[in-house]
Amino acid sequence: METTITIDDPSRIAEVRRAAVLLGQTVGLTPELIAQASLVTSELCTNILKYADRGELWLSPLTAHGMAYGLDIVALDRGPGIANFDAAAKDGFSTGGSLGIGLGTMRRAAALFDVYTAPGLGTAVMVRLHEKRVAAPADDGFAVASRMTPIRGETVSGDGWASLRFDHSLAVAVVDGLGHGPKAAEAAHAAIESFHRSVREAGPARAIELAHQALLSTRGAVMAVACIDTQAQILRFAGLGNINAVVHAHGTSTRLVSTDGTVGYGVRKARESSVPWTPRSTLVMNSDGLSSRWNLARHPGLLACHPVLVAAVLHREFARNTDDATVVVIQGH
Repeated sequence: METTITIDDPSRIAEVRRAAVLLGQTVGLTPELIAQASLVTSELCTNILKYADRGELWLSPLTAHGMAYGLDIVALDRGPGIANFDAAAKDGFSTGGSLGIGLGTMRRAAALFDVYTAPGLGTAVMVRLHEKRVAAPADDGFAVASRMTPIRGETVSGDGWASLRFDHSLAVAVVDGLGHGPKAAEAAHAAIESFHRSVREAGPARAIELAHQALLSTRGAVMAVACIDTQAQILRFAGLGNINAVVHAHGTSTRLVSTDGTVGYGVRKARESSVPWTPRSTLVMNSDGLSSRWNLARHPGLLACHPVLVAAVLHREFARNTDDATVVVIQGH
């Protein structure tokens, strides 16, 4: 139930506040957290308009066991960046004639606050708000985030993704239904449902084989599945088609190789491979809606940020509006 709003005019501030209230009420957040979200979104929108002229803000509820326990607020722009964030976050600091209380107020209000910025590279800010009356899920050694948008002109994405935690493991799948729109979404949904049913027992390659059977009546899809076992410190991977997957660890990048083919069409089998996984590893998986030329070299230090910001910045920089675009980021910790 993510909400995204382009920020390009002062009237958008009220629009974003209304969106925060509506989303909070819809998922059952308390009036206190909704009021906090309204304040935070107003500050973020004001900063975008003041320093970057244009950007976007998105809101995403946090849920566990069918209950909402918080809200993620992310603001992105392509402005000049913040040369000295620590100074800018202090109350009283301002380069725009305001009271200079925005960033400091947001940092204090947030259960989790993170920022990625550099001169000339824009700014991405994440504010996570938690309900005090609802316990957040226990830390299981993974932080997972995504950004998924449909092709321009469509309201539904033909991509899909899902993650499943079990034992000492996390399994994740990224799917791209062939084409765009509802038929592509139907194929992606069938693949994700099959993944949920099978991956715990089957593993990556077999999960794709079972998804192949589930997609025979659809237009088909490309699909990749990774299973991370923190006890064995291994990531197992299999893919069929052009889902991109890269593991970043200790300053090196390892590209995971998929087999050519289409899930739901033909009889090609996915080959399984494995790479080491450590508590500081990061897995990035994406559909071909992100440019194949994406890389992190232009954004030093980004991998040190929360995966919500990693996904947001990669999507901002490399997503193409001529295709459904999905990026999923998993960090160990």
